[in-house]
Amino acid sequence: MENNTEKTKSSIKRRLIITLFSALICILVIGVSVYAALSQNVTLNNNITITTAGQTKVKVVVSQGSNTSSDAVSAAPASQPTWSEVVTKDADNNTETVSNLEAMDFSVSDGINYYAYKLQFTNEGSTQAYAHITGPAIDNAQLTIYTGQEWGSLAAVGNNTPIDADVTLTASNGTGTFYIVVASNVSLDQLNDMAKTAFNIEVLLDQTA
Repeated sequence: MENNTEKTKSSIKRRLIITLFSALICILVIGVSVYAALSQNVTLNNNITITTAGQTKVKVVVSQGSNTSSDAVSAAPASQPTWSEVVTKDADNNTETVSNLEAMDFSVSDGINYYAYKLQFTNEGSTQAYAHITGPAIDNAQLTIYTGQEWGSLAAVGNNTPIDADVTLTASNGTGTFYIVVASNVSLDQLNDMAKTAFNIEVLLDQTA
């Protein structure tokens, strides 16, 4: 009888250890899953460089904005973000590099689903001028780039397709605007990791169409 009691105690003890071990494994799996979800991110490190050629005299104001949300952006944003001016290039300056832009970090912790840039041009010269705007291709299907001269008519740039656009500025205070929006087209908690990538915009101001 005593032997059976010992066996019963031993069996209960073994089951208790197995149960506790199983619970610990479940907790660890849940912990890893949550960490993986929170650590997913896509980061773009960016600059805007403005260069003037010849006797072109164009003033440029660069502003940035972003939208706080974890939702996917499935189309060009309808409303503009709150803009923050980051630099003004006087018409007489030949070159300006904007390096104080906010890094585009798409992650659950940051909670921003799109970043936007506004380039405003004013031609203070007596001859018609052009702003030639180029940017790199991003080979990541999770991001969509929208560009255009009017916020209400932004058009998507194809995946892995570079930005290449021109803004015409008439002589004597002709103005123009160009928008660039980089958005996550999947919800932030569904992102796949991507190493930090450069996203540098080049603006050439000249008098050649």
